[in-house]
Amino acid sequence: MSLPILRLGLRSLFGRARVWLMVAMPVILVALAVVIRQANSGDVTANTAEQLLRNFGIGVAVPVVALVATTTLINSEFDDGSIIYLLTKPVSRVSIIASKAIVTLGAGVVFTALPMLVAGLILRGTDDRMALAGLVGALIATVAYVGVFTALATTMKRSIIGCLLFWLIWESTLASLFSPVKWLSPRAWGTSAIQHISTAIDDNPPVSIWYAVAATLVALVLGIVLAGQRLASMTISEE
Repeated sequence: MSLPILRLGLRSLFGRARVWLMVAMPVILVALAVVIRQANSGDVTANTAEQLLRNFGIGVAVPVVALVATTTLINSEFDDGSIIYLLTKPVSRVSIIASKAIVTLGAGVVFTALPMLVAGLILRGTDDRMALAGLVGALIATVAYVGVFTALATTMKRSIIGCLLFWLIWESTLASLFSPVKWLSPRAWGTSAIQHISTAIDDNPPVSIWYAVAATLVALVLGIVLAGQRLASMTISEE
């Protein structure tokens, strides 16, 4: 981990207009939770709360924030030429990617995990551990998406399109049509955490909580290593 790269990453992330898309996600999530609570006169069922946290929180907010943060941090270095500065420094390429991943994970905690906790508290209070389930589910999904998107952002020329295809086709379409895909789906891992932790959900989780945690860590580490190797193979003339 490199403190200068962390500072550079924070400046790149919050100095661009895309940050407003990340800000919009928790605002919409919390607003929906308030509207649902008001519409149900404060008596929101566990299934309704779980559907919001799972469908919008895990299904939309988490991947959008992870996608925007990851592609901004990776692509911005190429857009403004600062990648040349990084490549000339005696810094491990894996350390560069890991530092960017930390910034992205921080953004995920601020813009999705904590808002999921707040939304859960609005919907169900401390009942059924729904708020805790939303927090943990968002953390697991965020970590997994950061690993996947980091690898895609450094290995594909059109990284944003690649990440969108993964989210919209693999996650939103194939994972719902073919059961085996859930074993390789960050969305399914986050959903499993919610359904395991909440005491009011009777649905069978897609995968076990322990598999979800292990797969998430593998996705993050593998994504950082692959991205670091890709960065190490680049030359200044290539950029």
